[in-house]
Parts: sequence; C-alpha cells; structure tokens
Amino acid sequence: MAAAASKKTFSPLIFRQLFEKESSTYTYLLACEDTRDALLIDPVDLTSDRDLEIVSDLKLNLVKVLNTHVHAGKVTSLLNQRLLTLTPPDL
Repeated sequence: MAAAASKKTFSPLIFRQLFEKESSTYTYLLACEDTRDALLIDPVDLTSDRDLEIVSDLKLNLVKVLNTHVHAGKVTSLLNQRLLTLTPPDL
C-alpha cells in the first residue's frame, strides 16, 4: 500500500513592492502572515523611514535585511542604524 500523501499547507504571504523614485530602485517586503516575521530586500537609504513605518503599520517583526546586489551611486540602507537596531546581528 502506498503511504497516504500528506497535504501541505502554506501560510499566506504578505508582499509589498516599494519604489524609490530618485534612484529608480525597488525594495521588497516579504512576510509570513501567521508568524509576522518579515524580510526586507534591497532597502535604499533614502526610504528607510518609509520602510520601517510600513513594517510597523503591518505589525511585522523585521528579522532579516538582504541586499541582492549593489550599484555604484545607489546607497543601501542595510547599515542604517535604525534597521540595525531592529534586526538580529546576523544580517
């Protein structure tokens, strides 16, 4: 007899695509709707306050910040002091 296939369930995903006009850069916010744990991808220094406000408004726990790449002339907010205080030291 074949083992019964277990039904996998996935938590709904919170997704926001955020745009910073001056540098023409996208930042992405992903979070688990159940745990409220969030990941901020490619943050820009000019919009770190906006990004943190969205995290707060959505009642999310920012657990990781990730840069996928770096452009000359486009400064990341990964080292922004406010982001560092809200995220674990193992960025």
